[in-house]
Amino acid sequence: MNFSKNQNTFSILFTIIIIFVFGCTNKSNSIINVTSSNFGEIIQNDLAIVVFIPANCTECKDVINSFKEITQEMSDVVAGQMDVQKNEQFLKQIRLRVEDGQPTIVIFSRGDYQDGILGSRTTEELKEIIQGIKDELQLWKDVEDGKVSFLEAFDFTLKDLEGNDVTLSEVGGLVILDFWATWCPPCKDEIPYLVEFYSAYKNRGLTVLGVSAEESSVVEAFVSDFAAQGSEITYPILIDMDRKVSKMYGIKSIPTTLFISPDGKLLKKEVGFTEKYADDFRKIIEENLPR
Repeated sequence: MNFSKNQNTFSILFTIIIIFVFGCTNKSNSIINVTSSNFGEIIQNDLAIVVFIPANCTECKDVINSFKEITQEMSDVVAGQMDVQKNEQFLKQIRLRVEDGQPTIVIFSRGDYQDGILGSRTTEELKEIIQGIKDELQLWKDVEDGKVSFLEAFDFTLKDLEGNDVTLSEVGGLVILDFWATWCPPCKDEIPYLVEFYSAYKNRGLTVLGVSAEESSVVEAFVSDFAAQGSEITYPILIDMDRKVSKMYGIKSIPTTLFISPDGKLLKKEVGFTEKYADDFRKIIEENLPR
């Protein structure tokens, strides 16, 4: 009997069994324990979901089981869970508020916030939300790679404050598309610069379009008050109350300002605003006005 040969065969079989067992076990328990130490690394994945679990959360177990199933089907999704009580100080640092007794689900892509869900959802509902985000991210990638034109992917028609239809693809020239709200401090800081740019460059082919998800009456009152303070908003403001356009553009925070070239390409997308952005904005305008 060749004991050495049989021993080698046994070792190989044993190794295969160990890999199979541990592989299956690891796959069925694919929810990462998230802490303040690894949070930053985890959310840098292409698609990362973190479930924040507070005390006395009766629905959290079902949500975790849903994500175990989802990560089995979607290998590109990384899912993790964070114990709220053990990470209270960290959550204060990142300014995330979690309701007692309910799971809070936050979805990230490469460090950027994509969506937030309070409370439980069925597995199918969660799959639908995740697939929607994946489709949105893929569309943006196709635009960036030049596979799809920006206007082909993101054209829209909205009404302005006078009730006129404005279609993005029909505007022409260089377009600044600004998603904002009347209650947003950095939005208010940005408006005088947009007014200045529009006044200085509109005769050379610049159009500024503000997009608000608020009611027309709220926006009109704001515009009136703004004018009374000596700063009239001279560019068109479009109303997107059902947030159809905001959702299409994946707007997660405001202001979000997009610069669209005369030939319909996305030149820049800037989230937030401080005065230091103004010079960069002016440079983009001057370099991309219609010739």
